[in-house]
Amino acid sequence: MLGRLVSVPVAMGVGLLVLASYFVTDVQLDALVSGLVYSASVVAAFALLLGLVNLARFHLARVRTRSPESIYSIVLIGALAATLALGFISGGPNSQWMQHLFDSVLFPLQAAIYSLLAFFIVTATYRTFRVRSVETALFVIFAVVVLLGQTPAGILLWDALPMIKDWIFDVPVLAGTRGILMGVALGSLATGMRVLVGVGRPYAD
Repeated sequence: MLGRLVSVPVAMGVGLLVLASYFVTDVQLDALVSGLVYSASVVAAFALLLGLVNLARFHLARVRTRSPESIYSIVLIGALAATLALGFISGGPNSQWMQHLFDSVLFPLQAAIYSLLAFFIVTATYRTFRVRSVETALFVIFAVVVLLGQTPAGILLWDALPMIKDWIFDVPVLAGTRGILMGVALGSLATGMRVLVGVGRPYAD
């Protein structure tokens, strides 16, 4: 209870100060807000460190109990230790060895994950293209028109397909995108206002 009584006024005060810095031009206020933002980045760094320690503890416990998935925990802990050791020895994340590790390990892993996503997207597309309602039929028609309008074969089939594809992007797709962005903006604004007035307290949970 005491923690919530302290955290709520502190969060509200800091949020209002940072918000006021966007509307009020004051050197002292800007310096105070810069210090608060820097402190938040330091706290976030410590939170990341705590998350790393918690991750290591979880997988070490799995290795000690000889769980069936312990082989994955061993690989993760070994990779974590090797990356930390290389970072400390080579002089930080911007060193040549760390960049080489990033280019030789992380980039290929990302490429492999994205290649798996391609198969998942194809599977989802196949399931979506099963026409079961009027909405699904319209989706399939628009998708086929866009796909054909993006390829040279579509121009050979019908020279108006590229113009129809452009209209789909410029009118219905753009309208839907703007609606989604407006919803996201209003939701973010409402969430921020709830935090500022103390109604929503995610930091106190």
